[in-house]
Amino acid sequence: MAEKPRVLIVAGPDVDARIELMKLLSSEFTMEAAGSSAEIAPKFEKAGFPYYSYGMERTATPLSDFKTYKNLAELFARVRPDLVHTFDTKPCVWGRLAAASTGIPAVMGTITGLGALFTDTDLKTRIIRTLYTPLQKRACRVSQATIFYNHDDMNTFIRMGVVPQAKASVIPGSGVQTDRFSTDNFAPEERAKLRSEIGIQPDEIVVTMVTRVYRAKGVMEYVEAAERMKKTHPRVRFVLVGGLDNEVADRLNDTEAERMKQALTWLGSRKDVAALLSISHIGALPSYREGIPRVLLESASLGLPLITTDTPGCREVVRTGENGILIPPRSADALQKAIIEIADNPALRQKYGEASRQRALNEFAMPIIMEKNAQVYRRLLKR
Repeated sequence: MAEKPRVLIVAGPDVDARIELMKLLSSEFTMEAAGSSAEIAPKFEKAGFPYYSYGMERTATPLSDFKTYKNLAELFARVRPDLVHTFDTKPCVWGRLAAASTGIPAVMGTITGLGALFTDTDLKTRIIRTLYTPLQKRACRVSQATIFYNHDDMNTFIRMGVVPQAKASVIPGSGVQTDRFSTDNFAPEERAKLRSEIGIQPDEIVVTMVTRVYRAKGVMEYVEAAERMKKTHPRVRFVLVGGLDNEVADRLNDTEAERMKQALTWLGSRKDVAALLSISHIGALPSYREGIPRVLLESASLGLPLITTDTPGCREVVRTGENGILIPPRSADALQKAIIEIADNPALRQKYGEASRQRALNEFAMPIIMEKNAQVYRRLLKR
């Protein structure tokens, strides 16, 4: 019996987010992973996958980037997989360049989002973008396939000449576990207990936003909408789940953080996201740009009506009038109006929620995403 092809998944500190996808792919491929955190190794050991850690700094400097490239090249030369599949910004550049330089037979990258690098206009970002774009172009040229999470990002890179159209395609995210993110898993008494623990009254309508907390996620627009609706809609409870990200340029200052704490129920980082979404009535993410937001997929799977921005990534999940409402970015007015429209209409909440669940099952479920990735693997390995 022929050995299964060896596929090495390469990402940053959160490469463990791909474990469930790796489990499904393992029936056809020998799956391994490499990430920039040594702390997550036990997760891969428990799942039965080999794991390799390599050094990578979050900051972008020539020296740190060269070290990342060198570390990855040494890893690939030692491990020698049949196919390297990279994710995220830095690994997608340096990982693909290193894999090509060490003679890995098949190389591909998934660009999970263009993010602030292509939306911010400050001088520092423009300089980094000028340096980053040729490197990304080179990485796309030396690999056999470049995957995007959404069509906007793919079309941007094709238009800029970064990636050849023949090598580009879209796979919408890493998939959602629709069996795990299902209301069937949470009994009414469990939900009632969790609501009580958080201090939510039985008759309150819960709007939940799950994100790393910084400005580009639309946090301050969410805060402003919450402040405004305290008087007009006191039974609508705004919940925010996620920790402060103090390493990004647009982090919240102390005044903004304090304002946030006063305006809404901030729970910080939590591991029970599925349970928290199960006690919610509306999922919100007024982000400025995404690859494809995992939380929107999870919220959809749990049957929530969704409110998000009409921006790349977000509009891949939500269709206005079908399973939620798309709003302009950076608009607290539009966010407030959308929340009121859904909060005041139980029939609309049910309609949108049912459509969200159906879209999750039909388009974003983990087995569907697994098969799309497997098709690319087969094609590249056959070559």
